Amino acid sequence: MGNWKNNFNQSFFELNKLGIINNCSSIYLSKPYGFKNQNFFYNVAIELYTNINPNELIAKLQLIEKRLKKNKLISNGPRRIDLDIIYYNKFVIRKDSLIIPHPRAHLRDFVLYPICEIIPFYIHPIIKKTTKHLISQLKKKYIFKIIKKQKGSELIF
Repeated sequence: MGNWKNNFNQSFFELNKLGIINNCSSIYLSKPYGFKNQNFFYNVAIELYTNINPNELIAKLQLIEKRLKKNKLISNGPRRIDLDIIYYNKFVIRKDSLIIPHPRAHLRDFVLYPICEIIPFYIHPIIKKTTKHLISQLKKKYIFKIIKKQKGSELIF
């Protein structure tokens, strides 16, 4: 939905206000997950250093999505931007408003590959396996293309 490069760059600009973007993966294009009749997904992982607690952080991410007009109409359907907290240090949080680690991240290549690019040996706090190992266990693949990030730049283009 919309210009994906512009959406990414606006998101990065907003995320920089929440802390320091320490690392960013390449862009992983994937086939749609869930609702099939939509465009490809553009997936990126970032490592954000912040002093904002997880509950405040998810609220701020949702505000960014709202400002950027996320426009999500159906579950797993098309949307302009989708900001999630996959991991927050080694925290395990189970609340109605926030689940960390993300409950389905370990099942999705389009989540794991970008994470693996920046923290391959991170150990999932519940499953107790590295990101690299979780990838080796995946049965279904959605990623079909990787756009390598530009060296020395957080911005996409």
